[in-house]
Amino acid sequence: MSSRAHAGFIVAAGLAAVVVVLAGGGRAAAAQTPVVLKVATVNAGESPRNTAAYEFARVVMEKSRGRIKAEVFINNQLARGEGATLEGVQLGTIDVAPVGSAPIGGIFEPAYLPLDLPFLWSSREQVWTVMDGPVGQELFKKMEAKGVKGLCFGGGWGFRNMQSNKRPIYTPDDMKGQTIRVQESPIYVAMMKQLGANPVPMPWGEVYLAMKQGTVDGMETPVFTVVSDKFYEVTKYYSLTRHTYPPISWFTNLKKYQALPADLRQIVDEAATAACAMDRKAEVEKEKTDLEFIKKAGVQVNEVKDLKAFQDRMGPAYDLVTTKVGKEWMDRVLAAVRAAK
Repeated sequence: MSSRAHAGFIVAAGLAAVVVVLAGGGRAAAAQTPVVLKVATVNAGESPRNTAAYEFARVVMEKSRGRIKAEVFINNQLARGEGATLEGVQLGTIDVAPVGSAPIGGIFEPAYLPLDLPFLWSSREQVWTVMDGPVGQELFKKMEAKGVKGLCFGGGWGFRNMQSNKRPIYTPDDMKGQTIRVQESPIYVAMMKQLGANPVPMPWGEVYLAMKQGTVDGMETPVFTVVSDKFYEVTKYYSLTRHTYPPISWFTNLKKYQALPADLRQIVDEAATAACAMDRKAEVEKEKTDLEFIKKAGVQVNEVKDLKAFQDRMGPAYDLVTTKVGKEWMDRVLAAVRAAK
């Protein structure tokens, strides 16, 4: 080999080595690029949902040692309302999100409908026992057909109570003629009709302005939502009817979850478990302090002593749900509720 040819060979070999090194470095960099999960909630401020979402982000980053990074988007930043948020999870534009049972039952999976029946639940612990058991697991199994995987059940939207700018609620007759915003669920529509109110289904993102402008006379929410979303600014009366307690399901996109390595799937599961535990804890702690907060803000809060007068009108709502989900599923849910008391 001539000296010139030998020099050319050395240069070519050197370039090839550089290419190999760079390629290897590229693979290493790619391996270190974290999986990014977008976590979305519909609430502003210090809602238990947001507290739980940040807990998910913290745990998933810590346990994966940076291989997974969760970005939290609160207050409808990625989708407007719970229904649109769950659609985002289906489409993969949102990776993880907490969604209440009412829009799931009303829009996506009727089997969720019994969870929102009026005056079904007597305590949070009862709700959590049922949702952590066979009924909850069956609901998650049904949702996989919708392209989402249930990670865990958190708390709920708290016991929901009546807000009004027209009058406080003491008896069913106080509801007559009031225009009430309800969740996008046939149960809430039926409940309000039985109480003589005019129900208006409306996405969450539109409700504050509707209350402020008087488009609706009232709505029904848990107290910490009144605080986190500043509804105390546009509400005169808050009546403790405790009519429903919608459980929260935390979902992820099924395909993206299945595409993760087994060890990262386990970490997502562990982070979700931590988030749901935080969800429940934060909800219980905030309910008492938030009730005091809205009182100091000028909202008139009253107890409702005779709930039976309300309960006695709810038969048609139970009948409606039975026709939608079938007697067998209705009986299973009601049996689980009774057993958890």
